[in-house]
Formats: sequence, C-alpha cells, structure tokens
Amino acid sequence: MTRVIDWKNADDPRDVVHIAVQAVAEGHIVAVPGDCSYLLVGSGLHENAVSRLAQIAQSDKNQHGITLMLRSAAELLDYFPSISPSIRRLAAKAWPGPITFDLKDSHESSLLRCLDASVMQALRQQNTKIRISQPSHSVFEQMGRLLSGPLVAAPALNAKGNLARNLSQAASDDYTIAIDDGDTDAVGLPTLVEFDDNEASIAREGLLPLEYLKSLSRWTILFVCTGNTCRSPMAQAMMNRKIAEKFGSKDTSSELPIRAISAGVAAYGGEPASPGATQAIKKHKASLDSHQSSQLTREMVDHADIILTMGGRHKHVIVSQWPSAESKIHLISPEGAEITDPFGAPSDVYERCAQQLDQHTDYWLNQLNVSDLIRWK
Repeated sequence: MTRVIDWKNADDPRDVVHIAVQAVAEGHIVAVPGDCSYLLVGSGLHENAVSRLAQIAQSDKNQHGITLMLRSAAELLDYFPSISPSIRRLAAKAWPGPITFDLKDSHESSLLRCLDASVMQALRQQNTKIRISQPSHSVFEQMGRLLSGPLVAAPALNAKGNLARNLSQAASDDYTIAIDDGDTDAVGLPTLVEFDDNEASIAREGLLPLEYLKSLSRWTILFVCTGNTCRSPMAQAMMNRKIAEKFGSKDTSSELPIRAISAGVAAYGGEPASPGATQAIKKHKASLDSHQSSQLTREMVDHADIILTMGGRHKHVIVSQWPSAESKIHLISPEGAEITDPFGAPSDVYERCAQQLDQHTDYWLNQLNVSDLIRWK
C-alpha cells in the first residue's frame, strides 16, 4: 500500500525528504509534487525503476516520455559537454521551472555513458534525444543534494492537481511513497523545447510562451549604480542606441540580439533621471526622457548575462546578496577605475562622466559574441 506523507504539515520536512531518498536509493518509485503536476521519480541507477517509469510514461496519450532531472543548469555540462553557451545561459535563466529540453546525446565523455545501456535506451525519446528538466519544487532540490545518482521522472497520470484527492484513482502499485503538497501552483504542461545544435523549436506548448523564451535567450546587459538616476541610466541609453545601430535592420519587427537594462542598489524606484544626465546624454544621440529608476532585484541579477557596475562598492553589494552571480559581475571600466557619481555636480562633470561611459560601452559591446545565439524556428 502506498504511504502518503503530508508535506505541509510535517513536523520536520527533512525527515520526509530522508524517507523519500531512502526509498529511491532502494529502487522504489516515489510520487512528488512538480511545477504543473505530480511526478513519479526513481533512481537512474536502478534499471527496474527506470523500466517501470518508462512503462508508465508510454501509457500517456501526450507521450511525455521519461525525463532526466538535473540538480542545476550547471549540471548540463556533465551530461552534454558540447552544449553551446547560449543553451546553458537559457537553462540558467529558465530553471528551475516549467520548461523541458530535448537535447542530442553526442559526446563520448558524457556522464550519460555511466548509465546502464537499458537506462539509456529508456531515456531516449522517439526523436532519439534525451529529455531533461529541473522542477522548482523544494522536494527535488533537497532530494538532489542527498542522492548520488540522477533522478528520472514520469508524469503521475492519475494524480494531477491534488495527490491525496486523486490517490484512490491512481494505480497504487506505481509508487510506494507519495509526498502530498496539495494543489500544484501552475495548471498546464511544461513547455517542451527541442534543440538541434543552436536551433530551437517548441515541440509542445506549455506554461512558458515562445516570446518569453526568445526574450530569455537574448544577451542581457545590466548596468548598476547607486540610485539609478545618473550613471547606469546613461550607460543603458548609450548601449541600447549602439545595439540598435549595430544589429538593427529595416525589419522593425525583428528582435535585437542584445538588450541593456539598469538598476540601482539603493534606488527609490520610479524616479526620473537627473536633469544633468538627461542633458548630457543628448550629445550622445540618446534620451532619458522616459526613464524611471528601478531597485535592483534578484530576478534582474538572475536574468542578466553580464552585470557592469560603476564602482567596486556596487559589485560588493551584489555579491554579498547573490554570491552565485559573482562570475558575471565586472566593473564597467576595463581598467578597474571607478566612475564617479556626478549627481548634483555642474554640467561639465556630467559630460565627462558620459564620455567615460561612451568609451566603456564601446568596449563591452565588442566583447559580446552574438554569433551563437539560439535561433528559434
């Protein structure tokens, strides 16, 4: 008989995770909440568990197949060493979340080669690719930390929405333990993206629409200063003007491959650009007339591909809050010089600041390689 464990009312959720991990490590299947529905998971190191999951998945009319569940986007390189930087960047922005990738298995040094041949056969989809995902539920995150091998998942076909409510309809021999967390937050399916090298297509529509994924796959440059009313807005306006000049086309509907945004580590939010910055930027064929200041957020940091700060203090503030972003944070000055805040200074100080930013934005624009960006079909 299936043992159902209430996640929300557990005295210690860690005990629930340990029970689930032990069951999976012993070769059992466990039902756990995912982004859009409940999933059945087992260890990729147990052939029988993977075989049973594959049988369950085959009975799904939507042909979901079984999915290799990754702990993080960084793990992509372990299983797909030749994957492009652009696909890794998209995964880092979209995961954890309701999106699934179908990728070619084409590298002899892949960690996939450590799996049993029958497991690999079960993982291959009808298109011969390997399906991978990273759900956002904390159960997966905690189980991943404790398990030595990969998790493999199939949809719990008769247990969507609220697991306990549908348990009587589910095949109880499908799983030995079920972690019930009530209704799943989202209603729908994860978006399935199929990749052929750097070409991507939506193989199954889901919660994340194409336009959103296109936006995530672009290069995003985030400029950061203190109040987001002088330096970072000027850098943003200059960079976006240069991007349009370099990559724009007569087709105004085509999306530029790079976008620049800005924020402040101590911004009030909704403030206009300072008059000095608004005036100085006009000499550089850009405008700040519609600018409104923004406070730096985690989402901005997560979705930025490169973060350029005006000074070392700004970099320190960001790293102290989001340590994992350190590798993509740089001073805007290639020489490491500080860009002095011109706020409240005479117009010539703003103009000198704008000249510095003009030179530095030229440098960073030339560093970006857009040739390998994802091409959406």
